[in-house]
Amino acid sequence: MSRLPPPLPIVQHQDHARWLPVAALSAMTLLIQGTTLMSLGVVLPAMAADLGGQAGSAATAFLLAMSIANLPVGWALDRIGARPVLLAGIILSAAGFALAFVARDLVWLAAAMAVTGAGVGASTIVPGIAIITSLHNARRGLALALFLGAAVAAGAVVPPFAGAAIDHHGWRTALLLGATVIALTCPLLVLLVPGGRIRGEASHASSPWAALCSARFCRFVLAMTLLQLAINGVLLGAVDALMAQGLTRPRAVAAYSSANLLGLPALLLGGMVADRLGARRSLIAAVLLLAMGTVALIGVRAMAMPGVTAFVLLWGVASALPGQSGSMLLADTVSPDAFPRALGLNTAIISLVGALAPVWTDQMRQMSGGYTLPVLVYAGLALAAVPLIALAAPSKAQTG
Repeated sequence: MSRLPPPLPIVQHQDHARWLPVAALSAMTLLIQGTTLMSLGVVLPAMAADLGGQAGSAATAFLLAMSIANLPVGWALDRIGARPVLLAGIILSAAGFALAFVARDLVWLAAAMAVTGAGVGASTIVPGIAIITSLHNARRGLALALFLGAAVAAGAVVPPFAGAAIDHHGWRTALLLGATVIALTCPLLVLLVPGGRIRGEASHASSPWAALCSARFCRFVLAMTLLQLAINGVLLGAVDALMAQGLTRPRAVAAYSSANLLGLPALLLGGMVADRLGARRSLIAAVLLLAMGTVALIGVRAMAMPGVTAFVLLWGVASALPGQSGSMLLADTVSPDAFPRALGLNTAIISLVGALAPVWTDQMRQMSGGYTLPVLVYAGLALAAVPLIALAAPSKAQTG
């Protein structure tokens, strides 16, 4: 007899059994990603001031660990079940922040942030999507929209609390408070998630490397990598850049949170636009808005509040859309059999390369003495993705 846990059931009629896990996974993602990933841009300036002027390597360690941890999560969900994977991620997330609380040098801090990053990867987006997809047949799109919306909301709801904790108690206490919140609340939420394993679907594609060898897929990955670098570079540097141009920490955090909050309506409107105009046109429009919003970040000193407003509106809307319309475009670009592997491969590549953005930002800022150079570089990377996206064409399988 197999010692593996039973698979998750697909519940057809009991609404609470279908939607309680969605609510629990959404709440966990909001708390964990909000406290960690989405608050990094608020915590990093305070860390840097206390540890020799640079903390970008700690953020890069976090992002690299989170990206790498995504790779074994699917296997673990199918072998040991949903609850153990989620609990392991929660423990690592909280433990990493607790270790960072006592870090006395940048190496120690980077190691602690890597532990947290691995925990975030094991407890939020990848397991959440896998579990919800396995549980839901009908209204699966709505369930995933609610879950991904919680991830977006995390960037608007939690950073102001992190900023207030830093202002009153310092960044170390802010991290310890975050670890405490994760450790006390998230294990209880796991109890609302079924404990079975995720059932995978057999793949009928001829080779796991077939999509990677395709020129159209390589162009797509390059375009999405450029976009991920452009987004990460601003995501983790916006608060510091706004403060460098004269905004107080509370105002800078409020602008950053408002920009993230706009991702919620942007996802809903972006889906309707992509359905009407097509994924390629929608993604190109989003990229152009992203470039303009990125440049607006360095116009704050000259334009004051109009500059802040332009950054919040343009970048806030555009930064949420590439993940949505990009996935739709990938589905149009590769054959249906290749899509799951292509999506996973693309996500791994862009996450790993995108994790380098904080270190590159530090280097460019040191070289130029400010944020003008990194902002212009990230806007240029976004624009460089446009011709690659424009070359995207439906695969033969899609056109019939």
